[in-house]
Amino acid sequence: MSSAATSDSLPRKNVASQVPFVDLCLTLEKIQKTKARPDKAKYLREFIDSWRKFHNALHTNEINTSDSFYPAMRLILPQLERERMAYGIKETMLAKLYIEVLGLPKEGKDASKLLNYRAPSGSHGDAGDFAMIAYFVLKPRFPTHGTLTIQEVNGLLDAIANNNAAKKKDQVKKSLLQLITQSSALEQKWLIRMIIKDMKLGFSQQTVFSIFHPDATELHNVTTDLEKVCLQLHDPTVSLSDVSIMLFSAFKPMLAAIANIKNIEKQMNNQSFYIETKLDGERMQMHKDGDVYTYFSRNGFDYTQQFGASPLDGSLTPFIHNVFRIDVQNCILDGEMMAYNPNTQTFMQKGSKFDIKRLMDDSELQTCYCVFDILMLNDQKLARESLRKRFEILHKVFTPITGRLHLVHKTEASTKKNVVDALNEAIDNREEGIMVKDPLSIYKPDKRGEGWLKIKPEYVNGMMDELDILIVGGYWGKGQRGGMMSHFLCAVAEASPPGSKPAVFHTVCRIGSGYTMKELYDLGLKLAPHWKVYRKRDPPVNILCGLEKPEVYIEPCNSVILQIKAAEIVDSDMYKTGCTLRFPRIEKIREDKEWYECMTLEELDELKEKASGKLASKHFDVDDEPHEKKRKTVPKPKKVIGILEHHKAPDLSSVSKVSNMFEDVEFCVMTGTEEHSKADLESKIAECSGIVVQNPGQDTYCVIAGSENVRVKNIISANKYDVVRAEWLLQCIENKQCVAWQPCHMIHMSPSTKAHFASEYDSYGDSYCTDTDPTQLRAVFTRMPSCKEKLPLDMIAELEQRYSWDVSPLTMFRQYSIYVDLFAKVNDSSSRIPASGLEILALQLRFHGAKVETQLAEGLSHVVIGNDQTRVGGIKALRRTFEKKFKIVSELWVRDSLKERSLQNESVYLI
Repeated sequence: MSSAATSDSLPRKNVASQVPFVDLCLTLEKIQKTKARPDKAKYLREFIDSWRKFHNALHTNEINTSDSFYPAMRLILPQLERERMAYGIKETMLAKLYIEVLGLPKEGKDASKLLNYRAPSGSHGDAGDFAMIAYFVLKPRFPTHGTLTIQEVNGLLDAIANNNAAKKKDQVKKSLLQLITQSSALEQKWLIRMIIKDMKLGFSQQTVFSIFHPDATELHNVTTDLEKVCLQLHDPTVSLSDVSIMLFSAFKPMLAAIANIKNIEKQMNNQSFYIETKLDGERMQMHKDGDVYTYFSRNGFDYTQQFGASPLDGSLTPFIHNVFRIDVQNCILDGEMMAYNPNTQTFMQKGSKFDIKRLMDDSELQTCYCVFDILMLNDQKLARESLRKRFEILHKVFTPITGRLHLVHKTEASTKKNVVDALNEAIDNREEGIMVKDPLSIYKPDKRGEGWLKIKPEYVNGMMDELDILIVGGYWGKGQRGGMMSHFLCAVAEASPPGSKPAVFHTVCRIGSGYTMKELYDLGLKLAPHWKVYRKRDPPVNILCGLEKPEVYIEPCNSVILQIKAAEIVDSDMYKTGCTLRFPRIEKIREDKEWYECMTLEELDELKEKASGKLASKHFDVDDEPHEKKRKTVPKPKKVIGILEHHKAPDLSSVSKVSNMFEDVEFCVMTGTEEHSKADLESKIAECSGIVVQNPGQDTYCVIAGSENVRVKNIISANKYDVVRAEWLLQCIENKQCVAWQPCHMIHMSPSTKAHFASEYDSYGDSYCTDTDPTQLRAVFTRMPSCKEKLPLDMIAELEQRYSWDVSPLTMFRQYSIYVDLFAKVNDSSSRIPASGLEILALQLRFHGAKVETQLAEGLSHVVIGNDQTRVGGIKALRRTFEKKFKIVSELWVRDSLKERSLQNESVYLI
């Protein structure tokens, strides 16, 4: 820190009020520019040590001071912020503010850079990085040092968040101006990253915690409270004696790793294990103390207001309070919050259009809590007890009540066949999958795979129907994908007459995952000459889009087919097909298929009807071979969505009705759209049993607007009503069910709705707990800049390993190109050795990220040899002719790496 922060003459306040903000920014700059992890850690450690030293000098005689490193920590890890509400600030808003403050010509070069920061430029490293682009625009216009302290920065950020929640836009702008005018260009670059909550420092939050204190990660896992971590662990020499789960303190739940069915018995230590149904809901923990209840999501967000803080309110607590045993004083339960349909007596899957966190009393669906674990009972902490013991205790806590409070059934099993049978039954029942748990496992917050495993059909090769769909549109990337297409809009073809090629294509999904950086780079080079700007007013006649429009499009004849794997096909009006894919992932680029051989609309419809949209098309047998199965006829539950908050229930018994969807709901339609007049919208509401008024009143659910005129602007200024886009109303009518509001539906939000959205969506507009889809991700990604140094694109794959290699064992071989010795003759793929154990090994390599080649060619990284080493001499002779030499290793290198879930030292296995 600078000398200004360490002078003995400073007033005795708190550290944050004395440390210049620029000191933190200079530290972050050094961390971001440094490639070596040890050096990154060194710079952060020096800053923390300096802070602690100054803290000790400042509070020499204060034993119980509440001053801590928290003011700095919340700026270094803004994504973990829980105190401040959303800022409501996006890159575009900042760009316009900078243009105004700096007086930049709106058509000028710098203004264009700020407004079009995602567009490719001469520097690929900066495309999509708003903070970096803003820095270069601001650098010549601002002083080299600002005047703000860390405390003042936090104060201004608090003001921005509070005023945004109160809808005081002028005050938000005023606080932003204070930040801008009192900061240097460098400080503003880091302020932008803090506001956007995307620091891109090159190491994880766990690394930051470990540098701060050895127990910091564990304490945060059981509290999700940054301030508590900084207060309790201020002294790095003092260990935390009681890091444990506490009542009314959110903790990070224990997680499951992906199981290997083949080795499931070994993974369970050849002992008996539990099998559970994998529930497709929202992970939620319930804390109860007498009549007081609190509910936390898996990310530590409080949803007590929705589910009920007492037996008198909420969508769940009033129905379950009396089912607890009389001797239960307090408890902490872990489970899944589900939507239950009492008419069909089935659970709704999350792919259906509903939000469990917004179900209302008049919805046909009801909230149901499915409990599978207990962490505390009557002040006794149970996390260190075995799962078997916890489950025995759980049986004594409450009496299950159908549709409200369920105890998740556990089946005890011991063989792989038991697991396969359970998975196949889950597929028949249209369920997400199964869980396999070790009865002896203890509960470890935020740990994955410590005795808990999950199996879903999409995790197993060959069990899912795959789709071959055509790229028809694209979207510019950000961060490390800046300057290139990172996401693609895909379509299926209208059937064409025999002998002719398809002429019209219907969009079906947007996708941007599953590829390696090299695959994306190669695909980008192939398609780059053919992209054209998509103009909404003059769209291509042969590419039909729904609400989702691409930034650029490509003529089908110049495009390529992608083979896609997804969980299921779900209804959606965002795409022309009327449906889309849930969790789509690129499996490979079909170089062997021509553009006109993509899937057709008829084939998509057949696939959708085949299993109620589920894409798990096969059963799995004990020999690990997926096979076609006979499907059970399972009643298809009616998909119902509860109407959202706020509305009253006046009598509509005298109104003739076609539908009950809007029964007792009052709307005020202000304006229509180009296709639907105001009168037309009012007529549609009346047909659905809704009430139409010409002026909003206290019973008005919301104001509908197709366009903004003077009346609409006056309603917005009054700040009393929710003003919703007419597209939402049309979407409800088209789907024949009330669609939950999302940020994209809202023109204006009342204070209560604003607070509600702030608790459920982050500053990017992304839901904290609800699964998203490609359409919703588009808006989120446009607000999430990332920072990367200017690097050649062919080196980005190496960065993936350096910065995220330890995140998941599924990527451990991702940077390798491997030839497996499967063929009797080297480089002759037709001489594949039948029933070779290396075939499974090759599949495992692919599953864990490797690119498995069938030819010995330049660019290989490894050749994997089995027990038969007769071809090693020929392989080595061929290697001598290569410019870049590959390594020849035993198959044990792969098997041991998979067993240990991390790459083993390959030098031990060299042949």
